[in-house]
Amino acid sequence: MSDTKIYMGIEAADASLKVALLDAAERRVLKTAVLETETSPLDDVYSFETVLQGWLDYCQIDSVEAVAVSIPAFRSIVRQVYVPAEASKNMNDYLRWYVSLITNADANEYIIDYQTLFGEDSLGYTVMLVAVRQQWVDNLRKGFRNKMLAPKALDVDVVSLMNLMDYAENLTELECVVKADYAGVTLVWLTKDNLQALRCVSTLPLVNKTKEEAYQILADGIAEQIAQAQAENASVVTKTIHLCGDMAGDLSFVENLRQTLTDCQIVPMDSFSNMRLPIEAEDSAAVLSCAGAIGAALNVMEGV
Repeated sequence: MSDTKIYMGIEAADASLKVALLDAAERRVLKTAVLETETSPLDDVYSFETVLQGWLDYCQIDSVEAVAVSIPAFRSIVRQVYVPAEASKNMNDYLRWYVSLITNADANEYIIDYQTLFGEDSLGYTVMLVAVRQQWVDNLRKGFRNKMLAPKALDVDVVSLMNLMDYAENLTELECVVKADYAGVTLVWLTKDNLQALRCVSTLPLVNKTKEEAYQILADGIAEQIAQAQAENASVVTKTIHLCGDMAGDLSFVENLRQTLTDCQIVPMDSFSNMRLPIEAEDSAAVLSCAGAIGAALNVMEGV
């Protein structure tokens, strides 16, 4: 692979790294993996880099063109926010005030970005707000000894999923993605460059439950959030759900979800129309868990 330009995407979970390597020229995912770090990689950058470097050495990867990191929605702030007309000329100040209000923290503790979805000066705007902790950003910018591995882009998994769906499936209509991770379930309704709706299901109520009980609680929670999203916005109705995340590879969870969402077709994200995936079992085993990492790699690939 020495002559191949490789881009790396990483999703930093609670105590693991979900990684993906992409070959841009061939529109191909080369490898995916979930690497245990034992500590929070966003707080312990030494462990982050050590585990990552060890995996690259094992895979005999000498260099990567660029690295991007994605943060799960449950460890960041992702919101659709209405900005009143009178505040639209000071959008940044309004959003900083909003973040301080919902976090009860100094807004300077967060890096804030946003994308305008729709609106006008006289009526106000609806924006997609993204905020991550300043400390984590500083850690990733300054903590890496190997500058080749220092991230050149940082985003959240919701945006990474939008990148993936647009690049790999050429979004032409509304799509729904359910990212079912052990830390929480995120539901995203999206069109090209536009987040239509976002919902989450907590996994905290699953403590001390059997696997069967936990999966049924999650399936019911997902169904409830779909119903609520559609009640609030009739345009987010969809009959197909693209499924990824830690639990997407568990057939019992997938079957439970299918039996609960009888009006929807559940499609695991283990193949794409415009992107090739690894063939070898070792390289492809974590594809479903690494959807956010693949999207992050696409982000940095298109930005370089």
